[in-house]
Amino acid sequence: MRYTWFMVALAGAVACQPGTGELTDERKAEVIAEVGARNLEYWDAWRAADWDLGMSFYADTPDFIWAAGGTIVYGYDIMEAQRGGFASIASQTYTFRTNRVTVMASNAATVTATGRWSQTDTTGVTGPARSFAWTAVWLEQDGEWKIHMVHMSFLPSPPGTM
Repeated sequence: MRYTWFMVALAGAVACQPGTGELTDERKAEVIAEVGARNLEYWDAWRAADWDLGMSFYADTPDFIWAAGGTIVYGYDIMEAQRGGFASIASQTYTFRTNRVTVMASNAATVTATGRWSQTDTTGVTGPARSFAWTAVWLEQDGEWKIHMVHMSFLPSPPGTM
């Protein structure tokens, strides 16, 4: 009798597992297109220095992670608390050398990019351009792609340019 209940419980547990969907070549191409388009919208928001729109691409969860310049921020709310430090930024420039979407699952992808970045403040002064490498983990939940983790690193500037 215990064996029968065990098999019923096991079958129920297996049947109730959430599906991630089969990763067919067609679905892989869809994910690349969807995440690629969302990623372009993301960069456009930050080019315009639109904090609210830029932040809307991040998962609004305590599990969100932003790592850059030796600092790690855990949680969307902590990232949102950085808003004041961004108030003097009027625009940003991003020029990409590489930009690649890698599909991890039918609802998960990473985007890696390298390029140059600079900021222009509200007085019109543009800071020096810096080379960067960037990786983001995008997850689709409830039909919407959101960034759940970002890592951005900066290459050292050539001597005398900072």
